[in-house]
Amino acid sequence: MRSKSSAVLALVLAVTSALAVGPAQAADPTAADERPMFAPGVPSFSSLVELLRRDRPRLFLNKEMWPAMRERALGPGKWAYDRMKQTADGLPPLEEITVKDWGRELAPSAFVYRAMRDKDLLEKIRRMLRASLEQYRRSLAASEDAQASWQHGLKYPFTRISWLAALDWVWNDLAPAERQALASGMVRHAHKAMERFPGVSYGGSFYRSYALHWYAGLGLLCDELDDEDTRRALHLLAGGYEDHVKMIRTRARLRQDDGSLRPRIEYALPAYPHAEWSFFHTWRAAVRRGIPQAWHHSALIPNHAFWNLLPDFQHFGLGQAWHNPAYIRPESWARAFGGYLAQHIFFYEDMHPQLADLSRHLWHRMDYLRAGKYGYIPIWSEIWSPVDEHGAPLPENLPLARHFAGNGTVLLRSGSGTEDTYALFNPGGGVDCSPQFDATHFAIYKQGFLALDTGTRNAFPHQTEYYSQSVAHNCVLIRMPGEEFQGMYGREAQTNAGGQYRKPDAANTVAFETHGLFAYAASDATETYRPDKCAQMVRQFLYIAPDYFVIFDRVASTNAEYPKKWLLHTSNEPTVMGNTFRADQDGGRMFCRVHYPTDAQFVKIGGPGKEFWADGQNWPLTDDWWEKRTRNLPARHRAERIIPEVMGRWRVETRPGAPREQDHFLHLIQAADQSVEEMVDSSVREDEDQVELTFSVGARTYTIALNKTGPVGGHIRIEEDGEMLVDRPLTQEIMPQAGLALQDN
Repeated sequence: MRSKSSAVLALVLAVTSALAVGPAQAADPTAADERPMFAPGVPSFSSLVELLRRDRPRLFLNKEMWPAMRERALGPGKWAYDRMKQTADGLPPLEEITVKDWGRELAPSAFVYRAMRDKDLLEKIRRMLRASLEQYRRSLAASEDAQASWQHGLKYPFTRISWLAALDWVWNDLAPAERQALASGMVRHAHKAMERFPGVSYGGSFYRSYALHWYAGLGLLCDELDDEDTRRALHLLAGGYEDHVKMIRTRARLRQDDGSLRPRIEYALPAYPHAEWSFFHTWRAAVRRGIPQAWHHSALIPNHAFWNLLPDFQHFGLGQAWHNPAYIRPESWARAFGGYLAQHIFFYEDMHPQLADLSRHLWHRMDYLRAGKYGYIPIWSEIWSPVDEHGAPLPENLPLARHFAGNGTVLLRSGSGTEDTYALFNPGGGVDCSPQFDATHFAIYKQGFLALDTGTRNAFPHQTEYYSQSVAHNCVLIRMPGEEFQGMYGREAQTNAGGQYRKPDAANTVAFETHGLFAYAASDATETYRPDKCAQMVRQFLYIAPDYFVIFDRVASTNAEYPKKWLLHTSNEPTVMGNTFRADQDGGRMFCRVHYPTDAQFVKIGGPGKEFWADGQNWPLTDDWWEKRTRNLPARHRAERIIPEVMGRWRVETRPGAPREQDHFLHLIQAADQSVEEMVDSSVREDEDQVELTFSVGARTYTIALNKTGPVGGHIRIEEDGEMLVDRPLTQEIMPQAGLALQDN
């Protein structure tokens, strides 16, 4: 490119001006603020072009990196290399390589070629490059809109990124004319696709076709292109760079100081980090500057993963989850996540050793699940990272709870073992909250899913009428006749179960603290309900380690005739005994006792034909769902349409015994294993301003006073054998947090 440097510089300036990707104050449309797109240390586009390597290879690896990668591939990473070699060895004879997308085979085959220099393999790679390019051309020609492009295989960019990597890795072994033909053909395809389908979403997984632009511009910019194709390559590079900077900046707003990912763990862990790791790998290989400090928030990813993962790498299923055992348990996605942990260590072991050790700890716990590709690019993790050489313990002095302000959730746990108690509270108010109407929802796990999120996605009308709505979650309902609702994606709902009409970002986390013996959070979710019916909805959620939860709700309706229901969902049928019920799942058991309202009634709903009951009818899973979404379910469950336990099949509703505008709900929950036959004894007393709950466990007595009116707060006292362990007000602020460990006694 040196011979064209003046022309390229002129084109760079023209493209920069047209796309506004210089150091201007360009706002991210998904962001609430208008900070500069390019933070300090992040080069502008024109500076980036000057920093690019001109030699090959430069996609994911370069000539300085290659010797160590080859040595690892043929040594400690040979298992992964053998997987790539199986792909190369399994290619058909040369004459059978016809027009189709060979992207999945190209990158691993090109890697093997670089290691072995097999000329016959090179000929197959050349043929696959040409055949795939023709397939991409035909697919785009047949695609008049985005939906058609998806039908023709262009929904995702990854096979084309693999194509680009393969071309880059064999570039020096191709004749100039062949380089020109391949580079020119692909740059025109990618540029036309960018012009035809310009939509980009920065807040999600960033795995649609728009993720191609950066890789296409970086891989195809070369001396062999004429001026018009050079302009196209620069346009791709500039647009792709801008897209990735916006994507990373959007994630920075979400992660804040704790690594918050979107609350949809089934997607956030296996599908989101790929965009950063792939971008960082290409940056490291092609840009003569280290990864900017402003992007180091990616180092926080394992902190969010650690707090969200339950034993056996299960998760609570908050926000747009399938609640299918195949997804609640990790086999369907953990291999990708294991690869991401390996990449996290690769990038941050020196800069952030404590976070890297957390990734190493999680990676080694995954055992046989941990090995895999680091993302959608077909290079196996062992080729990059020496993570398998030693493990790491968990950091000491981890707190009982963590508030992830970015996604508005609080995660709580008594420890990290298989017999510990885990909980989630969704007070809301974050940058990117759950997409459902589930502010104040909570979930509890102890040797089983005890209080859980229910329903599933992509089963219509089930998703709109039940799963999206507050009735599917552990929330409070207030039913106003004639109220209208929507589902997650804006579909009009026909049901009126009496839930929230705004999502959790409209709620407000008003308090959070974590102590050695308890953790506490409070949410004002009043704004998530229509003001026509709700004057106040405040929930206080107190966790007393290791097994007890106090949940106190102030609920005021605008009309005493609008009925209120306090919901708690269970997997299996609960047993009601006076003002207490219990329910089991797997090896766990949950007890729940209602203390307020004093005239409360328990109503059980569920069982066959009523699993997903809302507004007087059941909203069952569709035939299409049973046909497409039941992998890994036992054959009998599929044949007899047995709803999985982890999807929720029962609930208990606490209802006031008489209509009132103002009600207070006070519940004590105990998590246990199934050897525990009875719930702990507890008592309450009240005055005009407070309700006070007392219970004892062994020699320790807990007294919790909660404000019925005025400021959201209260007081906690913990005594043991005459010694006062805790005697303090519950905070009315959000306690600051930093790092992994937080010592507070």
